[in-house]
Amino acid sequence: MRLVVLAVLAIVPAGQARHAVAGACGGGGGHGSKGSGGHGGGGARHDACADTSDVVGYRTCTGFGAWGSDLKLPPVSFEAGAIVRRFGSLLDGQTGHFAHGGESFAYRVIEPPQGRGRLFDTAVLSTVRAGVSLPYGLYTALEVDFGGLAQPGHAETEMMSTGVFGSPDVSQRRGFVLDSLATVGAHGALHAGGLGVELSGGMRAVSYGFRSDYHDCQQSMSIWAYGAIAEARARGELWLSPWLTAGVTVGTSVLEKNTWMGGLYVGVHTRAFGGER
Repeated sequence: MRLVVLAVLAIVPAGQARHAVAGACGGGGGHGSKGSGGHGGGGARHDACADTSDVVGYRTCTGFGAWGSDLKLPPVSFEAGAIVRRFGSLLDGQTGHFAHGGESFAYRVIEPPQGRGRLFDTAVLSTVRAGVSLPYGLYTALEVDFGGLAQPGHAETEMMSTGVFGSPDVSQRRGFVLDSLATVGAHGALHAGGLGVELSGGMRAVSYGFRSDYHDCQQSMSIWAYGAIAEARARGELWLSPWLTAGVTVGTSVLEKNTWMGGLYVGVHTRAFGGER
């Protein structure tokens, strides 16, 4: 057997033997041709990660979510949801009138008797909001809320005129609420969402409904009342996707006691994770 091996080595030239051994080990010419072609293309400069050392595992990579910060759109959010508000009635001192046939009757809304306390209305509203993120975690937003009075305060009425058959029986019904608000706040990002505090101010318009019963005749009308809004709120939200959030908000008025608000909302963002990551 040893004689056969020696015979083969004597026949094959020394250069070809070295080339065969180098090819079998994966070095030599194969490494040189592939290495020069790969670096010549320049594609590695555009990868998310680039090797900075010959040691395996030492790489320079972009931060998580950095792709979202490269978008050209400003950090704007659009939110929609539902809220419940309890606020003081705006009916005190308001006046109205009914017409029954050829007769006209005037009335006014009076304060509740002593000891009953102030009247409060409870409204269920749909809310739409648009916000813009500012530097240092600040933001501003505009909000519109519209809905109905789920539980009005049921103020008392006093007739200011009478007719042939006496005075009508006036009773309060439900109504509609429209709130317009501007908001400024501060927001902090958490691992899976964020928390914020804010101050909202604006105007509230309420349409209170009334019904008059007079001598087998019924009439309906409404009284519009207006008031100022100033609320301090807290918000918390979770990221459902890089562009979608779901959250909750609670707050209270800074102008009157025993009032509150709370709601749920979903938001859509033009920047992934609000541009905060």
